[in-house]
Amino acid sequence: MSTGASPAPRSRKPPVSVDRTPSEGPRRPRAAILGTAHPHLGNHLRALAGRAEVCAVYQGRYPASASLDHTRLRGVPVVTDAASALVHADLALICSTTAEHSELGAVVAQAGLPVLMEKPLAADAAEAEELAGRLTAAGIPAAMAMFLRHAPVLRRARRLLTDGRLGRLIACDARFTHPGLLERYFTGTTAAWMLSPSWGGRGAFADLGVHLVDLLRWLRPDTPIRVRAGVLSPLPAGGAGDAGGTALLEWGPVPATLHTGWTSCPGGIRLVLEGTRGTLHVNGGHLVLTTAKGSFAESHRPPAAGDATTAFLSNPGELAGLHDAVACARVLEAVGEAAA
Repeated sequence: MSTGASPAPRSRKPPVSVDRTPSEGPRRPRAAILGTAHPHLGNHLRALAGRAEVCAVYQGRYPASASLDHTRLRGVPVVTDAASALVHADLALICSTTAEHSELGAVVAQAGLPVLMEKPLAADAAEAEELAGRLTAAGIPAAMAMFLRHAPVLRRARRLLTDGRLGRLIACDARFTHPGLLERYFTGTTAAWMLSPSWGGRGAFADLGVHLVDLLRWLRPDTPIRVRAGVLSPLPAGGAGDAGGTALLEWGPVPATLHTGWTSCPGGIRLVLEGTRGTLHVNGGHLVLTTAKGSFAESHRPPAAGDATTAFLSNPGELAGLHDAVACARVLEAVGEAAA
């Protein structure tokens, strides 16, 4: 694996590095935003509010960067190159198009800063592996914004599973959908790049499926995932990519189905885990466990993209890493091959 040659990075900082003074105490870490084209930018900014100071923004190369959230970033310096945005930063968030991840990752590596990157890491598995190798060689803390593993309702589901409350797992069904294509979310300047392969757009299954694959890997670490079949739905207007699809996986010995799409109304995040002692249903923030003795239900706040940002600032060890991103990319690529 090629790591590429680059000048020696500056002294590296831990995930949250702050200066302390006797009179003022710790200051909030300073975050640089690299790229503003990703639709989760607003979620990240809301999570940063009160926890970190956004010190600079580089909008990126995508021409629709007019989507910059001026309300939340009013008064923040907007610079013309990524390196300038990092001069006074303690950490970086990459919220660009997928196609810009490699170049922005290189700039962050040179600066020696911790970075949280939006998913996917790259447009395909080979690119993801190459970029992960370069960032790993640079020695910087790098994490992916896979937010489902930080949702309280799914963390509760994981505890019930690992505590044996479901018994031996028999089957799994996971779904992540929304009506974005129906509501013309991907037109104009909002997120049109996600339909463009030249900017790293892969379609609905890769966009949402990466979260579901990461969820399976997090729920049962070290359990192999094998793709058995895949069906992808074409975009209504045609073109590259898909509007969603379904994959049949072997999750260790357990059959698992994943379904994603941009044309489901109202959509949402759902998980069903069936076991020999009980069945667990998660729908948004609601959890229900049913056993032979009855059922109990819990309500949590729904999963939110900003959960990954909060974890990055407070508990980065639990974030999805580069190896997770590469593993997810391989599974998604196998789904695409199975559906071809």
